Amino acid sequence: MTEVQYAECFLSLFDGNYQGIGIVLGWLVEGLLDLEKVDHALKRLVTKWPLLAGRLQSTGIRVPLSPIPATYAPYSLTSRNSDKPITDYVQLPLPMMSAALPTTLFMDYKAPQSPRDWTDKDIPLLYWHLTYFKAKGPEYTCIGLAFPHGVFDGMGIAAVLHAFEAETLGQSWSTPPPLKPGINENKLQTYIDKTVSEKKKAGTPLPPDSKATSVVGLRFLLRFLVWQIWQQRWHQAQRAVVLMPPQVYEKLLGDAREALAQEGKTDVRLSTGNVITAWIYKTLYSKELFPNRLIGLSNLASLRIFSEAGLNQYAHNCFIPLPYPIFTVAEIRAIPLHQLAYELAKATSGITLGHAIQVYKLLEEITTSSTIKTVIPHDAGVEETIFFSNMSFGRVVDINWTGLGGKRTVCMYKPLLGESFLLISNTVTIDGTLGDGNIVMDVVLNRRRMQILEEELERLIGACANQTKPHVRSSKGLASKL
Repeated sequence: MTEVQYAECFLSLFDGNYQGIGIVLGWLVEGLLDLEKVDHALKRLVTKWPLLAGRLQSTGIRVPLSPIPATYAPYSLTSRNSDKPITDYVQLPLPMMSAALPTTLFMDYKAPQSPRDWTDKDIPLLYWHLTYFKAKGPEYTCIGLAFPHGVFDGMGIAAVLHAFEAETLGQSWSTPPPLKPGINENKLQTYIDKTVSEKKKAGTPLPPDSKATSVVGLRFLLRFLVWQIWQQRWHQAQRAVVLMPPQVYEKLLGDAREALAQEGKTDVRLSTGNVITAWIYKTLYSKELFPNRLIGLSNLASLRIFSEAGLNQYAHNCFIPLPYPIFTVAEIRAIPLHQLAYELAKATSGITLGHAIQVYKLLEEITTSSTIKTVIPHDAGVEETIFFSNMSFGRVVDINWTGLGGKRTVCMYKPLLGESFLLISNTVTIDGTLGDGNIVMDVVLNRRRMQILEEELERLIGACANQTKPHVRSSKGLASKL
């Protein structure tokens, strides 16, 4: 019998900072996906991309190379039938704002319940699950994928999903370079080490500290935990899915670009993400009671933009916090939307390798600390932070399920493992765009801010109603029901 060989794929410090997070991506799809076809596509996927069949260890991923033992599970795939119709969980067609579907629809009860399970229990990296809705009405499938954030970032898991999609459709896709037995290079780590060495030799100074990243200790973490519990228990923080119609974000973007052009500001071009982020930022703090309160905005930039690093097929964590400016509540209210979007766009375009090295040095600092410390993606000195994430570049919302017997993607959901205990409030994820043009956003906010967001979006839809027929229905005061 041939002895199994293993590839050792080391992770970087950027991955280590997210070992405590597990993510579940879920899609509500029209029709019933063929479980056997899903299984066959996954088998082809892990055969072409062996890393996905690996096991997470403390320093990296251990990957069995051919032949894989017969008893070895390269992935997990489970399914069950719901005894309830999907309309017991969500209104269809989806309104402008709706409660998120339960995470249990996208996960089997045997799936990891804690991110630590991936390192402690020698289990597959990818947990797929299908819940079928066959009774009492139209047929739907909820398909979910649970994975450790300590291995994949947003663009990394997007590459996995599009490779899987290609397999279901019989299409080709760009397979990563083959692994070799023994130690395999971590491209990001190699690139960072090389850049640090070159900058040291050249005497190139790092950019001024943007305070986009902070090292904090146990006291800060406990205070953050208490604040989150306070938001959930006292202020009724809840998760919701928001649909923004194309006529709304296109008008916001067009008006903002026109206003900047009139001011002669052409050094950066506003994106839809810049404008939506600025709009939500202004909306959520439009009715705050304390004008001098310092508010931080956390968002992330992928290091894959540095093409010389050869990271286009790098699946692991490869992003750093953007150096956004900090504003008081009064400043957020006063600054025009187009100007705020411009400031955010400038921060995005100004990201440098120097910023990446700053973050890396902070990560090194906590690995040598004798006390409990962690790196957080925002300025610890602000009084409150809103956490943004833009997954739209990964195009993971409107997956083509037709190769598996499915039809239209109704919506996508993005919960975290363990959210039944504690939601992380003040978070907004721009998931991407559905086939009908609606942008999907996953938000966790307290009840008051959820209502403010709902009212402002209703107002914008009403303002656009005479130009284009709205694509989504009113949520009819969802925030008051959450």
